[in-house]
Amino acid sequence: MLSQIKRARGHLAAVRAQMLSTSPEEVEQCIPALHEAIACLRAVEPRQELAGELRALHFELGVVSRLAQHGAEFYQNWAQVLASAATGYTAAGNAAALTAAGSLSVKG
Repeated sequence: MLSQIKRARGHLAAVRAQMLSTSPEEVEQCIPALHEAIACLRAVEPRQELAGELRALHFELGVVSRLAQHGAEFYQNWAQVLASAATGYTAAGNAAALTAAGSLSVKG
């Protein structure tokens, strides 16, 4: 049980390190490690003697969660900057919506 929690923490530490990357593609590579951490945790039955390790795991999850939130906010704000540069502002002073040019073709 303890080894599973430690393995999950190790996977989360790897995720944290990957989330500090500057490349969205590198951040996407952390998904398998998250799946591994989940698999480790599914094998654990919480018991009193594991409380300290579970608190440490909870802390690690909080760090990863905050990194994900801050990353999402960063990219949302960056999209607004790009939208305002590309399309200007609305009458209300907000950045106009940035639309992606593209098309979709479906056969079937």
